[in-house]
Amino acid sequence: MTQLWMLPTAIASLLALTTPLVPLSSLAQEAPATETQARRQTQRQTHAANGLIFETPKGFSEVKSLGNDTVGVVAQKGSRKLKIRMATLNAEWLELLNMEDEELLGYVKTTYLSINAPAREYHQRRFLGQTLTGELQYKRTNRGYNIVEIYLVPLSDGSRVMLALEADTYLPLPHVEHAFRTVSRTMREDPEFLKELKKKKKR
Repeated sequence: MTQLWMLPTAIASLLALTTPLVPLSSLAQEAPATETQARRQTQRQTHAANGLIFETPKGFSEVKSLGNDTVGVVAQKGSRKLKIRMATLNAEWLELLNMEDEELLGYVKTTYLSINAPAREYHQRRFLGQTLTGELQYKRTNRGYNIVEIYLVPLSDGSRVMLALEADTYLPLPHVEHAFRTVSRTMREDPEFLKELKKKKKR
């Protein structure tokens, strides 16, 4: 599958017309191979939201509302932002909708991200030990364009999390890819959240 830096022709052309900003000082660059695991951990933040725990490079906000019934974390350089955005789709609601994955992805991107365009391309990443296929989009903003990767992450209780990895196209792509990869590689289900779900089901 195409990697993030191998963008569709339309996006690549768009990026060629923009002047890159100074790299985000708040986003950690790729760690050298010789760096220890302990050192890497000190360069990360841990977040918990929607039944998931994940890590990001340093410089992201705490989990907060991002509008349209989504929550997430944000890193910012001037007016340029990188966002990790989530919304929970509970199992009962999914059963009522009874949509195929492609149809459900179309629904959530419209509802939560205000994106109505068909996928520009499809992209794969690993989450929770599974390789998931998501949409690659670019979204017009009042300051240019954002690259958006959209996934449906399945949880063990039958629910799903809509996950959007979103970055301003002016941000350095190696930093963006490192942040996205950190999220995908460190994501895990929150054991405390799962315990609470089990308690509720027993009542």
